[in-house]
Amino acid sequence: MQKIWITGSSGAGKTTLANKLGSKLNIPVYHRDKITWKENWITRSEKEQIELVMGISNKDKWIFEGNRFTASRVDGRLDNCDTLIYLDMNRFICFYRCLKRYLTHRNNPRCELPKGCKEEFTMEVAKYILFEYPRKKSQLKQFLKETTSFGKKVIILKGKREVKKWYKKC
Repeated sequence: MQKIWITGSSGAGKTTLANKLGSKLNIPVYHRDKITWKENWITRSEKEQIELVMGISNKDKWIFEGNRFTASRVDGRLDNCDTLIYLDMNRFICFYRCLKRYLTHRNNPRCELPKGCKEEFTMEVAKYILFEYPRKKSQLKQFLKETTSFGKKVIILKGKREVKKWYKKC
């Protein structure tokens, strides 16, 4: 594992796993939020985001945490990753974790966010976690199946115990 893409719903634990794995394997970690957003929640253009991710995906080693599956065919993540880790967590646990993260970091910004981006928890975020992301599961399963057919290692982890067990082995 040298080029690892970690994906899953908001609150699934992508950032936590990416940071721990990066430290353990001595691989740099890149966060989707720092690519999507500039300071103060200003969205980067699609072209700029693709260019940034292409620069990352062409490196020798990386851990990328985030989604944007359709862009992955253009920005090099799908072609260049050797391992895709999907955190398949219960949506209510993801909801709880996002709410907890908001309460913890609303006045203390996380380093994974660009400067000036304070933690938010909006109705849009709640709807995405509880309803929109779960609706994408059949598409996501097809994507994971395709990824395997391209010779990539796909690891699906369900629940905190599976994540911890897998992490100890790697």
